[in-house]
Amino acid sequence: MIGLIAAMPQEIDAISARMETISICKVADVEFRTGTLGNKNLVIALSGVGKVHAAIAATLMCQLYQPECLISIGVAGGLCDEQEVGDLVISNEAIQADFDTSFIDGPEGIGQVFKADAGLIDRAEQAAQKHGIPYRVGAVATQDLFMAHPDDYARLMKNFPQAACSEMEGGAVAQVADAFGLPFVILRTLSDVVVHEDNPVEFSTFSIASSQKAASLLETFCSL
Repeated sequence: MIGLIAAMPQEIDAISARMETISICKVADVEFRTGTLGNKNLVIALSGVGKVHAAIAATLMCQLYQPECLISIGVAGGLCDEQEVGDLVISNEAIQADFDTSFIDGPEGIGQVFKADAGLIDRAEQAAQKHGIPYRVGAVATQDLFMAHPDDYARLMKNFPQAACSEMEGGAVAQVADAFGLPFVILRTLSDVVVHEDNPVEFSTFSIASSQKAASLLETFCSL
């Protein structure tokens, strides 16, 4: 069984619409939906926004459903000039970017890094290629922060220049996967690109379109 975690209702609704034999249950404010997609059994969790919500959902999923892997899907802000809205980032690593014990541990206390699974990365790349979705494999930076100020971007890139996007759940899912000994990958569609002055799509419109794109990508992923 593949475990999938998303923060927003429209993301799991788009996937559920493609699933068969769906059952739904709710535990501790986390909604779980199980069924089949492609030729794979799938469990989806609606976590809510932020690292704590994502960690609760991922931990409950591991305890209740024993998935073979964890996949975090959603949207993110791009951090590279060559990126465009709608591009996909496939994680090669997840960074807990706002973890900071540097006062005690020095520079090594800034951030925690978790390596994504090579096999899941390869399947995500194959699915993106089949759909013609522009993508990059790179580091996903997670922090409980919606970056709204230039200092936020500067601080992140100073500490983690390899980061390809910034979001609010993936690193928590990655840390739970690591604790349970499970492979993981993070898939993020870019809703904006920080270094661009204009980002042309209004978010509510974008989130509906990106959810449908992610559902198509995952259906292909599950058939590989």
